Amino acid sequence: MFKKSYQLQKGETGIFLTVKNDANLSFSVKLKHLYHELTQRKIFYDANVVKKCFEEATGKREEIAFLEDEQLYTTLLDVQVSIDKMRAVLKIYPALDGTPLELEVLERFLDAKGVKFGLKTEIFPEVLKTQSCYREWLIAEGKPSVNGKDASLQFHFEKERHDLKPKQLENGSVDFYDLDVIQIVEAGTMLVERIPPTEGISGMNVLGEEIKAKPGKDVRLPLGVNTETVDEETKLVSKIIGHVSYVNKKVNVYPTYEVKGNVDFNTGNIKFPGNVIVRGSVQNTFTVEAEGDVEIYGNLGGTVITEGNLHIKKGIIQGTVEVGGNIYTRYIENASAFSKGSIFVKEAIMHSTVKAEQKIEVSGKKGLIVGGHISAGEEVTAKNIGSPMGTSTILEVGFVPELIDEYKVVCTQLKHGRENVEKSNKIINTLEKMKKEGVFTAQKNQLYLKVWETQHQNKKQIEELQKRKNELELQFGSIHDARIKVSETVFCGVIINMGKHTLHILEEKYRVVFRLEDYEIRGFNL
Repeated sequence: MFKKSYQLQKGETGIFLTVKNDANLSFSVKLKHLYHELTQRKIFYDANVVKKCFEEATGKREEIAFLEDEQLYTTLLDVQVSIDKMRAVLKIYPALDGTPLELEVLERFLDAKGVKFGLKTEIFPEVLKTQSCYREWLIAEGKPSVNGKDASLQFHFEKERHDLKPKQLENGSVDFYDLDVIQIVEAGTMLVERIPPTEGISGMNVLGEEIKAKPGKDVRLPLGVNTETVDEETKLVSKIIGHVSYVNKKVNVYPTYEVKGNVDFNTGNIKFPGNVIVRGSVQNTFTVEAEGDVEIYGNLGGTVITEGNLHIKKGIIQGTVEVGGNIYTRYIENASAFSKGSIFVKEAIMHSTVKAEQKIEVSGKKGLIVGGHISAGEEVTAKNIGSPMGTSTILEVGFVPELIDEYKVVCTQLKHGRENVEKSNKIINTLEKMKKEGVFTAQKNQLYLKVWETQHQNKKQIEELQKRKNELELQFGSIHDARIKVSETVFCGVIINMGKHTLHILEEKYRVVFRLEDYEIRGFNL
């Protein structure tokens, strides 16, 4: 594609214009550049003549104006500084009589315009060469600032162990019942190292103004139970020998209590302020309470309440679980499980009530969820949900399960409160009518005052309940990020709830992810 160039010259009788096309030009001018130069030089011209000459670009020298005393023939300079002040473009309109631009003139001009930093002096010789037409040059570039790096934490232990990988024995075989999920550390062991933030490097714009760098943000060491900071709070170490665990963004080291066999009549209930390892099963009606992690080598048929993580090598059968961290198990059947973290299941969840504030993941060969009530704050993932027989299976995602229960209670109380106010209004209206008719006794007056006071209390309670309902609904706004992923089949009989929205699965769907779209639960192909 041809590029245009033009040349203005002062002749003996007038101002002459030459416009030509040339594919080898490195810069193409536009008609607006020519108009601007003519105006700056105070040359009165016929716009139609100039436009025709520019568009035809014959290369012929055309007279476009007469000579006048006030016209300017010397080199004209202009500079355009970008909005962010990081680039300066020099615009040169060469002298009409061929007089070259001098270095001193160029330097004085740039200095007067405030362009002081990042000057591309290496191109000055080329800029000063006699030019025949208008040119633009990137004459200066600023130096951007480099923001500081945020502080970071380097963990010297595994924060999460939910893969349930079997331990390899000396003979090369593997022990599927030993998953080595407990991490023991000695007193003084470095657990976390804090890499301090950097200040960053300031920059400068073409006007010589400093561009300050943003220093990196600092981060605190996740100080928890039985840990302490050393070396000017750059390292977190263990104070005791015990098991290290990362729960709720804190590093804790707990001593460990070990049960060699089952938790049954031989041991009684277990309550321990640390980690608990049960080499057997937790039998029905027995309870294990802990402040750390709990590891069970067999089944859980009883109850586990812990502030840490729960690892079960086999499964939960008719048991009850309430944990502050994550749950890792092979299966959950006819049981109740609640986690403030996530729940990871290797085979199936069957006919159970399972709730997690974060996510529920069912993997393995089956990857099945069937029957029961499943609730997760963020996400539910499984291979198959429901059954070909249409087993009723309810899934809820998008909000904390505890808040769902509270929301239901608040809504019920609101309904009853409004019903009571309506009843009180009817009684008050009847009594006020009796008062107007002159049949208002002292006994009726006492009843009136009592009902009026009750109504006042009910209205106050309704106001508080409505406020709490609004707060909960505001928290439910995160449901737009929630989802249910099914890598194989979701069957009829499955009900999906996301906030106030419900979807009944009426036909089988395959490889689908459900999420809220335009205030409606929709399924999208994986």
